[in-house]
Amino acid sequence: MFSSNVMRPTALAVAVAVGLSGCATIDKTLGENSSKFACGVGAVAGAVLVGGIVAAAGGDSGQIAGGAAAGGALGCAAGYFYKKRVDRLKAVAAQEGLEAEVREIELVDASTGKKESVGVEAQVQVQEMFPSGSSTLTPEGYRKLTTLAQEFGRERSKAEPGKPSKKVLVVGHTDSTGGAEMNQRLSEARARAVGDILASVGIPKEDIYYQGAGASRPVADNTTEDGRAKNRRVEFVEVDSEQVLVKRVRDERSNSKYLAHGTASKPQVKPVSASAGKSAPSTKPATSAPVVLESPAADSHHEAPALPSTPASPVVIQLDGKGGIDFGGQPVTSTQSQLASRISPKSSTFSLISPAYASAPVTSCVGDLPRIDGEVKNLATGTTLKDFNTNEFYPGLNGGVWASKVNGHVATVGPVGILRDDGQVAVAPKMQFISNYASSAKKQTPLIQSVANTYEGETQILYRVFAVDQQNTPVSCMDIVFDKRAGSAVAGEIYYPKKGEAYVASFKPQLSR
Repeated sequence: MFSSNVMRPTALAVAVAVGLSGCATIDKTLGENSSKFACGVGAVAGAVLVGGIVAAAGGDSGQIAGGAAAGGALGCAAGYFYKKRVDRLKAVAAQEGLEAEVREIELVDASTGKKESVGVEAQVQVQEMFPSGSSTLTPEGYRKLTTLAQEFGRERSKAEPGKPSKKVLVVGHTDSTGGAEMNQRLSEARARAVGDILASVGIPKEDIYYQGAGASRPVADNTTEDGRAKNRRVEFVEVDSEQVLVKRVRDERSNSKYLAHGTASKPQVKPVSASAGKSAPSTKPATSAPVVLESPAADSHHEAPALPSTPASPVVIQLDGKGGIDFGGQPVTSTQSQLASRISPKSSTFSLISPAYASAPVTSCVGDLPRIDGEVKNLATGTTLKDFNTNEFYPGLNGGVWASKVNGHVATVGPVGILRDDGQVAVAPKMQFISNYASSAKKQTPLIQSVANTYEGETQILYRVFAVDQQNTPVSCMDIVFDKRAGSAVAGEIYYPKKGEAYVASFKPQLSR
């Protein structure tokens, strides 16, 4: 017969093993079974875990029973709380006729891979809630969002004493119709209006934040009415603490998943047959040298933004602009970008139980526009959320000028400054070009005012530059992929107009010394 001294650690080990195994299956179970059954699973897992620990410590049967009961409550609370939260929000949305997607948010421990439920995200479409171009809610929109807000308020009343108060962030989103700055201001005003509704149901203003993301984070194709409707939405994010909120805000900034859909309007196209003397263009841009890029993640899926429709014959995208410099490229036949789509998505701090939208960038700059998102502001004070950014740059990306010869011309862009924190652009760059560089007839363009966006992958970062004045510059935009570890350019593409058509040329700029 084994002694109790031998049995105690064995009981503890079994209890922990069974408990962890039960917790590991809770997420799957919650997604597949009713709430009542899911709660039972959580209770059983918790009871086995805590009851086993009491037994291992030498407790009698009464203590073991009490420990099991307490463990059952803990298991149920941990495994069921956010599932129940998601279910109730979905029920409210269905009752009010709201088009909504509700997900549980998990925080991922980078060192262990373990996940912890920390909040809820709800994406709610806002058709007919706001008049076009207005941040004033319609009476029906106000009523529906108040009903939804009451659910957030009801949950708050059950927060445990001594724990950090939950924070709620409201993010306004628009489609890409209109200018980027106007959309950002409109979306911020709408987010604040919804934040006021949250405050009206009893949530302290100090715990409410709002942000206007404008058209910078599309979840659907902006070239279709259905897609634009999906992009016009209000996003609710409730998390356990301000610390988690900061992580969430940073995770969304410069996230490459939002490049699956561009922000440009429906591109104008022309059948190739209408271009006299032209042969059918290749869908692959010309490359002046072998390009080595990362392979997409094994589990990534790409929803490529197609042209307005699948054409019966090859087409070329039309592009307005002055042009004037031929970089030896090929006609652009798609808004897709092979260059961008091969960037491995950056590991996320969070894991959504439901599948994410797209996981890697696929739109080229010719199918995109400059993207502007606003700061996260507190509803009570108007101050910006502190996210403790640093001023450290990625290696080699600390304000230098990058240049390359392209078909006998020189293309330069800079200063290129990219911060380590979320790959943020530190300074607006300028583009400049020298035509016929080797001849006496060479001509240098003025400095071209530009704006840049960045999209961060796991080891690479996409640097996207747009000319501010698209009509009067030789180049509309360029994409450059940098290795953020080595501070070197991996590859790039220049998009430019030529007789009304869009052309793309490959280049690989070097840092000017």
